[in-house]
Amino acid sequence: MTGGECLSGLSRKEQYWIRNFKWDIASECKRYGGFPPLEGCDIDPKVLIPIGEVERNHWQGAFAHSFKDDYKFDGEDGVWRNTERYVAMLLRWKMGALGMDYSTYGDAHPEICRWNRFRSRIIGYHFEKRGVPVIPTLVWWDDESADEACIGLRKGRVYAVSTISAAQSRDASKLYGDRIRRICSVLKPKVLIVYGSPAAIDWGNTNIHAFPNGTYDWTNLHR
Repeated sequence: MTGGECLSGLSRKEQYWIRNFKWDIASECKRYGGFPPLEGCDIDPKVLIPIGEVERNHWQGAFAHSFKDDYKFDGEDGVWRNTERYVAMLLRWKMGALGMDYSTYGDAHPEICRWNRFRSRIIGYHFEKRGVPVIPTLVWWDDESADEACIGLRKGRVYAVSTISAAQSRDASKLYGDRIRRICSVLKPKVLIVYGSPAAIDWGNTNIHAFPNGTYDWTNLHR
């Protein structure tokens, strides 16, 4: 299925919004703190593939992730500007996707962080509307945003996080643990997909499924 075929049957207005903004759901966003809701899923993936590798390496049932430097999945050829192309690939190979992990550094301007969380949510929403299973990636950058991270998400689903920011120091690991436990106390995940080392984090009673860095490279060699 091509990107054009994905758009077939939609009105010209819908096609315009999808190609340029991927957003014609203002009323939905107003109800959920300015971010579109995600249905999510209860699939615990066995394989994660970087979304930039999907065209070359695609396995049925795998989930595409973006726990990489932003430039590896953003830009002119990235998923934000070419969402329908990625929808077509994921549907063709019967794959799912984790929410996009656009950077939300604690020392960045909060509006940049909010924009990146919006982009993560809107691409996930767009994928779901096209029939791609989505595991929401939990995104926060301070205490307030951590409290907002679960707005518009269903309880008891599978969610994903990266521990890259938590590896910077012992204090960063403790702060990360405090916030993720607060989020999980609300969402009560069936499983929390953890990309990176989980060792330094206190996860509380949350059931985690860890994918250490390099998991994909090892799996690709032994497929």
